[in-house]
Amino acid sequence: MKIQLCSLLTIGCSLIIVGLNAQNQVAETREVLDQWVETRQIISEEKASWKVEESILGDTVQLLSSELHRLSEALTDLESSATAADEERSTLADEKEKLTAASAVVEANIGALESQLKRALKKLPEPLIETIKPLIRRLPEDPSDTDLSLGERVQNIVGILSQADKFNTTITQTNESRKIEGGKTVEVRTLYWGLAMAYYVDASGQYAGIGVPGPDGWEWPRVDAAGAEIKQLIDVYEGSEDISFVNVPAYIK
Repeated sequence: MKIQLCSLLTIGCSLIIVGLNAQNQVAETREVLDQWVETRQIISEEKASWKVEESILGDTVQLLSSELHRLSEALTDLESSATAADEERSTLADEKEKLTAASAVVEANIGALESQLKRALKKLPEPLIETIKPLIRRLPEDPSDTDLSLGERVQNIVGILSQADKFNTTITQTNESRKIEGGKTVEVRTLYWGLAMAYYVDASGQYAGIGVPGPDGWEWPRVDAAGAEIKQLIDVYEGSEDISFVNVPAYIK
């Protein structure tokens, strides 16, 4: 009887132990399942987060690549501009050097040119002198002592020569007063043939002659019996008489 009771107790204990072990295994299994589910959720969240990060990284890489390309092109343009600027700077430096050398030559000779031009003014006709008087007044009295700049002095000379050249290539008709024998003054019409010579005649045609440049100014010798022809010549020029060939005297010096 005792033996049977012990056996039953042993079997009961064994069943209890088996039941406890089974419960423990179920609990452990549930815990493992919970951890697995949690791990899967974490993995899923990480994958989703990585896709977002991957998209952002891709856009960033594309943006940086575009910016790098733009900067490369800008750098190339700057290098090209720098090269062109260097070439232009070199060209300008050469031109400046040439202009400086030319200015030095002009500055060394402009005083002599001004003095020579003053002497030549005596041989210019009065109508031209009246035109260039403002420029003549700007010629320095002493070329070695003047406040005028080199550019102003050159401009004066060029202006006078330009006006003289213009007068020399055209025919100019003016009305002038001229003294004759006995200190008498008569009104004459004068026709200048450039700077070479001129013809003049009074209203009556009795007082006429030619004009030529002399060492101390223009000289006006009278030509007898030439008044009618010179008057006709000036009338043709003014348009008061039909165009025709007119024989007039010439003066060769």
